Amino acid sequence: MNPKGSFQRKIIYLVAIVVLLTLLSLLGRPATTGTDRVKGSPGGVLAELRTEHGLHQTRLGEIDPTSETLKLATFGMRGLAANILWEKANEYKKKKDWTNLRAAVNQITKLEPNFVSVWIFHAWNQSHNISVEFEDVRQRYRWVINGIEFLKEGARYNDREPRLLWETGWVISHKIGRADERRQYRNFFKKDDDYHGSRPIAKRDNWLVAKDWFREAERIVDTYNVRMKGQGPLSYRSKAAMCQMSYAEALENDGTFGEVARREWKRAEDEWYEFGKVDIPTGIGRIQTVRLNELEAREKEAEELVQELEALQPEARQEIYQKKLKGLTDGQREALEVAPEKRNPQQHALAAAAQPLIVILPKEIARQITGPKRAEADKLADKAEENMLIAESIRRSRQVVNFDYWRLRAQVEQDDDTLKARELLYDGDQAFLDARLLLAKQKYEEGLAAWRNVLDRFPKILENPTFGRDMKTLIEDYRKILDKCEEPFPDDFILQDVVDLDLGEF
Repeated sequence: MNPKGSFQRKIIYLVAIVVLLTLLSLLGRPATTGTDRVKGSPGGVLAELRTEHGLHQTRLGEIDPTSETLKLATFGMRGLAANILWEKANEYKKKKDWTNLRAAVNQITKLEPNFVSVWIFHAWNQSHNISVEFEDVRQRYRWVINGIEFLKEGARYNDREPRLLWETGWVISHKIGRADERRQYRNFFKKDDDYHGSRPIAKRDNWLVAKDWFREAERIVDTYNVRMKGQGPLSYRSKAAMCQMSYAEALENDGTFGEVARREWKRAEDEWYEFGKVDIPTGIGRIQTVRLNELEAREKEAEELVQELEALQPEARQEIYQKKLKGLTDGQREALEVAPEKRNPQQHALAAAAQPLIVILPKEIARQITGPKRAEADKLADKAEENMLIAESIRRSRQVVNFDYWRLRAQVEQDDDTLKARELLYDGDQAFLDARLLLAKQKYEEGLAAWRNVLDRFPKILENPTFGRDMKTLIEDYRKILDKCEEPFPDDFILQDVVDLDLGEF
């Protein structure tokens, strides 16, 4: 063995170690805070990158000493440790060993406190999957609350992550407010001093609490300019308004009517108005955002601009229309001449195919105008088509969240006859439960008469299938009362138009 060669190799190894340690120091040196006497250090490259992108734990949320200790104890293999614990958690779930399951989940969150999906998945698991394993409704409720508390804990470690706040609102609203056990859950939730602390009883309704969580999620998005991953603004920003709608509806289902109910429905209408003022991204070139409240104004402006455009050369539109009409087939032209309500199925199909072919755009009219008015025509056409494009984007966005219906519904529910109808039908249901059939029949008939007045004033509300189905349910309840009274369903029924509604599957 060559002693000289062995010595050289040792020197090379030593130099390599020094180089690697130097690189490790440059990359991984932690940042330090300064004092009056000693200047702080920004740390190594990785520390500077964490600072630049806000990835320090102090920027993400609370620091848990236990969590930091576990991270160090795993010597960089916390991902592997978390996976092992995840498998154990699944085994405990299969065995219904809930105590060890919670322990394993807690350890996972200590290792990966900023892995948001872990918090969401296991909160959902507790609130929706584990809770249904128990027969006692109080135990089921307690596991729902466990899931909610788990999300709240995750939010403390990730205080710039709106998804955890949004998920908290979702569980409180839908698991407590929509579950089969919702009557018991809502009652337990209002009386849950451990959860609410000093929150006043009047503000403990699950829908109101959920609304606050949804609003807090929006605040995080706006304050820190972060994105709600997995959801667009139309979805997550409409939830607060929907919670207020559900709260007003729940009040009436619980027997609260009159001015109290009217006030909450008015708040629901206001919530939709505020939602309509929010800038919603469009993804349409230069038109970056739209506001849902502006549809009618945009349509009106477009119409007025087109009228100005047509006034420059009144015959231009008719000339274009006649030219487009000649391009249709004989069958399409004949179908368009038949009134829509008199068309047979084939004519409906021909007319539907012809309609897009005869649409006249403002720029087509502008191109027909020559001479000194052409520049003005082009300007008017550009403005008109921009407003039409914005209006169409708003219209599509409104459809996504059923904006028109919910806003109209909030208005309809404030009507005197609607409030009267709801209360009369509630009294009718109570009388039916008490086997007071004649009183139940009387209350239902008075309530349905009040609904007749409402529908005559707000006919558009019946265009929504959801509302139509709700009305048909009321009518079916009235049939049941008549059956118990051994009376036939009236031939001249006051809401026959609702009975005749074609809502597809019902």
